[in-house]
Amino acid sequence: MKTRLFAFAALGIALTACTNDNEVTDNDPVAAVINAEISDAVATRASGTAWAERDEIGISESRFGYANVLYRWENGKFTPAGTIIFFQDDDPTTFSAYYPYDADGGTLTATTDATAQQNQPAIDFLYATGATASTHNPEVNFTDDTDAGGTDCSFHHCMSQITLTFEAGSGVSFTAIKPVSYTLSGLTLTGSFDTETGIAKADEDAQTANLTMGLGGELTSSVILFPQTRASIGLTVVYNDNEYNATLSVPDGALKSGNNYTWTVSVRNKDLSIGSAEISDWNPVSGGIVDADL
Repeated sequence: MKTRLFAFAALGIALTACTNDNEVTDNDPVAAVINAEISDAVATRASGTAWAERDEIGISESRFGYANVLYRWENGKFTPAGTIIFFQDDDPTTFSAYYPYDADGGTLTATTDATAQQNQPAIDFLYATGATASTHNPEVNFTDDTDAGGTDCSFHHCMSQITLTFEAGSGVSFTAIKPVSYTLSGLTLTGSFDTETGIAKADEDAQTANLTMGLGGELTSSVILFPQTRASIGLTVVYNDNEYNATLSVPDGALKSGNNYTWTVSVRNKDLSIGSAEISDWNPVSGGIVDADL
């Protein structure tokens, strides 16, 4: 069967051109139907627990030559936004996908500076692979079926995340005054994401830099960073016109892909107490207690 590429808006054919038992009829072309979920309800996309309207992913497979095909989340499902992927024989084929979509695909470069943190979905790179489908079973399920003895083909986070939660410690009240901002120091803020392999990595040649985030009255803040080797990270918190300094010890000496490193920062009368660090999925990481003095 020849490759057939059609503009979705002009195509008058149902995406599932088959009967209820998924059998092809009248030799009609069969289009791939895309189902996708983000790994683990706890491991959410930066902007929430579900896909947002008009989220875009790039889908590829090698047998038929489809590469970086744009599908868009609209009305509760992914639909093609141009080219439609059609099966060209009866054999199963394997698909991969990434988020967020880029027209060029390949190796994308990005920064995770303070400006980029204001639009975290744009740097929350996700990747999925291993989903198979065919003319007789055209649904491409980027889902986790391990509970049913299947395979985890869902989207996984490729970046690393740090989440800090600030609490009032001994001799401190947040009723009138709260921490204003914090700075993480000694980080590599630039890097790349390979849409074909799902590998995100920091730029090894870049100079380390500081990342300052305003809190705006909130007591929990998260940042997304490129995975990188980092045994420790400097932390400075501005509270009541004073700077409190501490060092975050990173478990295993690295910010790893898919991990959310969470610390509770207790602001005390003259120092900060850094509680345990946990990994959540975005995965919790445990660390020791660190005190920070003025």
